[in-house]
Amino acid sequence: MHLIIPSECRLRVFVTAKQEVFEFFDNAEHMLHRHTFSYGESIIQLLEIWKETDEPLLQEAYEYLKKRAQVGEENMGEWNEILFRFQHVDNPFLYLLVMQLAPLLLKCFYDIDPSIVTDFREELDKVRADAHTLLFDCLNPETTDICRRYWEIWGRTPMRLPSIRTELLPARTRAAYNGWISPAENTDPEYLYSTQQEMILAEVCYPRSVQELYVFLKSTYLRRAVRFKECRLCGKLFAATDGDRTEYCSREYEKGKTCREVGASRVYQKKLLGNPITRAYNRAYKTHNARIRYGTMTREEFNAWTEEAKKHRDACQAGEISLERFEEWLKQ
Repeated sequence: MHLIIPSECRLRVFVTAKQEVFEFFDNAEHMLHRHTFSYGESIIQLLEIWKETDEPLLQEAYEYLKKRAQVGEENMGEWNEILFRFQHVDNPFLYLLVMQLAPLLLKCFYDIDPSIVTDFREELDKVRADAHTLLFDCLNPETTDICRRYWEIWGRTPMRLPSIRTELLPARTRAAYNGWISPAENTDPEYLYSTQQEMILAEVCYPRSVQELYVFLKSTYLRRAVRFKECRLCGKLFAATDGDRTEYCSREYEKGKTCREVGASRVYQKKLLGNPITRAYNRAYKTHNARIRYGTMTREEFNAWTEEAKKHRDACQAGEISLERFEEWLKQ
């Protein structure tokens, strides 16, 4: 049985105005997989979600290498299955481990050191720790000067980007969403040119390690002055570019609608429900409004009552009268 992962493969990463794109190629330049994430989402998920889902797979690979001094043909099928699952996880950072393991397996099936997995895991943990500082401190909306804060935290640790190229990319990609794209768009410059598609010049990263990939994304966020906020509705982190004042993310919240679509009205309703003065006023307002439909109150009487009720409500909000007194007046 042959190894299903090519002996040489590479990861290509680039960031557009709204997307983060991860493309996994084999040594014949065939695109095997393509992931897209909305802006900032890959680091958010690396920090908050993927560790729980990655750990069982990393542990399985470690135990496999530890138990078998020789990975021979008789168990290559099992090892292929492990590598195959690494390709089909949501976290594209794990592709980097596949890139390290595949050539080793092709050259030698003997004594593959399981520390390659533990080293990879430690590198992920270091990146997560740094990402926590980046998102919750340096790029926090409360940080007034990103450059000064960057120097205070990392001033003596320069970011090195050895795997960066400038390449032609499509000016527009498929609508942003998180996860797989299938079939993947062809982003090869020759194809884009021959089909007369609009192109742009952009930085492209070909990382060989977790650190290289993370530094590329980190430097992009810092240069673009991205701010990571907590969504006022779902409470999850999301990236907002400089000048974007929205308080809600673009994740689906309910029935196909995003937090951004339903957030403002939902938060307002929560605020009203949490205020006993407003609750009492709204309850009485609905009762008196119903009297118009039943013919027991005229529109003019209702309008006059509303004006007086607002004055009592505002006085209660200001602490001039008690809630009990306000509720007694509403019942009159």
